[in-house]
Amino acid sequence: MLTKYVEARPDTKLILVGFSMGGNIVCKYLGEPNRTRPANIMGAISICQGYDAVKSLQFLLEWNNLARLYLFSMTENMRSVIIRHKEALLTEEVKRRYNIDERRVLSAATLPELDEVYTRRIFGFRNVEELYRNDSSATYLGNVKVPIVFINARDDPLVHPDMLNIPQTFVQTNKNSLYIETEHGGHLGYYDGGYIVPRAVTWLDRTVVSLVTALANNNQ
Repeated sequence: MLTKYVEARPDTKLILVGFSMGGNIVCKYLGEPNRTRPANIMGAISICQGYDAVKSLQFLLEWNNLARLYLFSMTENMRSVIIRHKEALLTEEVKRRYNIDERRVLSAATLPELDEVYTRRIFGFRNVEELYRNDSSATYLGNVKVPIVFINARDDPLVHPDMLNIPQTFVQTNKNSLYIETEHGGHLGYYDGGYIVPRAVTWLDRTVVSLVTALANNNQ
């Protein structure tokens, strides 16, 4: 998509901004080896991503901070997508080609179970850990060359504090990077203002706009 966009607007400068899983996708895209990326990319901002799916899994299976409840919700959302598009994602040909048991897909209780019986088979991975390692931005961060900013909150119920040492370590050896860690903010929350009616424009909104402006000015 980026390539097509740049082809249509070759003078455009790009700053990639990713929220949650989007932050992981942005970092993975910027760090994947043997991938051609537009030279128009000036920088990136990653917000509330988890960095390492393999290590994060053990925390998402716990009940602390209702992490398991969030995992249940993500599992149900993914399963509903598969069911909604069953005519394309669970055809007899698909089940036969990838050795998928539809009953196990429908009964999977957690996201790792669903990824085991469906996702990793579709994409040709030997096991779930291999799938998660391939899809984790931590695997590719060392190859990111553009200026990048990471934002995380310590009370994020989906990102365990142990995961935050990944961006902390990265910025120590990469001068074109910045890590912003807040005590509060939850997972993409960052509400401020009144307790009953929070401000429509949050701290996160203002911060992202300021960072985009700074990255743009840095490349003039």
